[in-house]
Amino acid sequence: MAVPVEDSNTTTAPIATQPDAGGNPVPVYAAALVVDGVSVPVGPGNPLPVAQQVSIASDGSGTIACGCSAQLLFGGIVPKSGYLVCNNSPHPLYVSDVGAATAGGSAIHIPPHATFVTPPGYAAQQAVSLYGPTTGQSFAARHW
Repeated sequence: MAVPVEDSNTTTAPIATQPDAGGNPVPVYAAALVVDGVSVPVGPGNPLPVAQQVSIASDGSGTIACGCSAQLLFGGIVPKSGYLVCNNSPHPLYVSDVGAATAGGSAIHIPPHATFVTPPGYAAQQAVSLYGPTTGQSFAARHW
C-alpha cells in the first residue's frame, strides 16, 4: 500500500506502507546507503560499512630514560587506531602525538597514577612522545 505524503512544496510523493495489527497504514523503512547521491538499499551485496575494526594491542611500557627529555613510545611507530598511557609514578607525565612532549604546550598532562586513553576511532598524527621530569618514572603503555 502507498500513502501520499506532501512535502513543503505540496508535491505528493508516495511512501511504502504496510498495515499494522489494527489495519492502519505504517511507513516501511529500509536501511540504505547514499552512494554518489543515490540511495542504495543495504543487503548482502551492499552491507553497511564497519566503523571500527578490532586491533591487537601491543605493549610499550617502560620507564623515563632521561628526565626532562621527551622520548618516543612504541619504537616510534604511529598507532593506527589509538593508544593509552598509564602513569605508574608519583610524578606527572606528558604525552603528545603532534610533536615532542613537554611540560605544557600541546602535550596532554597525565597526573600521577592516572591513565590517558584516546577515544574510539582516534588516529595519532605522528609518533607518540612522552615527557617526565624524573629519570626512572614508570609507565604502562599500549597501542592498537
